Amino acid sequence: METYYVNGFYETRNNAKISVEDRGFNFSDGVYELISYLDENLIFFEKHYSRLIKSLLSLKISSPLSNKKILKLIIKRLIKLNKIKSGYIYIQITRGTAKRNHVYSKETPPNLVIFCLPLRKIEEFRRGVKVRTSEDLRWGRCDIKSISLLPNILDKQIAFNQGYYETWQIKDNYITEGTTSNAFIVDKNGSIRTYPKSKHILGGVTRDVIIQIAKKQNIKIIEKAFTLNDIKWCKEAFLTSTTVKILPVIKVNDIKINMMKIGEITEILTYNINKKING
Repeated sequence: METYYVNGFYETRNNAKISVEDRGFNFSDGVYELISYLDENLIFFEKHYSRLIKSLLSLKISSPLSNKKILKLIIKRLIKLNKIKSGYIYIQITRGTAKRNHVYSKETPPNLVIFCLPLRKIEEFRRGVKVRTSEDLRWGRCDIKSISLLPNILDKQIAFNQGYYETWQIKDNYITEGTTSNAFIVDKNGSIRTYPKSKHILGGVTRDVIIQIAKKQNIKIIEKAFTLNDIKWCKEAFLTSTTVKILPVIKVNDIKINMMKIGEITEILTYNINKKING
């Protein structure tokens, strides 16, 4: 029986309920975080918690959690109750339950929902994935991990329908990021390039870890936007996210990268992040 955590209580799936007047339901007025875990050990928990708090502060939503230790205890118990040893923890915090009105009261207590998801099988993608591109139509604060994901969902579905793994989005001719991932290339000089941290992208936890690993491996990192033309001349490309960690990108639209083979730098980064996660 699946167990969910809802506003201080552990509930079975059928009893885990939120009011239809929840502002997340009516306005997408909330934030979320996804944390992966392996053998009941949370991966990069501190970084995820910091981003969650940052998102709440940015939207002026009060935190229902007094501190990160409390959150970790809740999650640990939830993992035990669900008997899922490796998977993902989904955390959603909305501004709370209130009569439908664009104007909100600061006194409304937030709603908190946490649940477990089983580990996704991604081995079929390890040999490389294909990516399409489209115009970036998302709102202007992509650095906030908002539950308002409609543009992402639509572009992800188009990618799936057309046989691609992901859609990389373009703003002012530059690749910003994917619908569920951060985008990277290795340029002709062997330097890694990725869109700089700003309001135009979500500062991915795995993105930050990969950048740290690259620096330790003396691989040059350039946080500078790149174009489709840069992709035509790049040596490698890859994407990162909490769910997949790192995946090689072997084709973007009709552009074949590195003869559709995994590149050396991608392999180095993959080896090191797996080593970091597995201890």
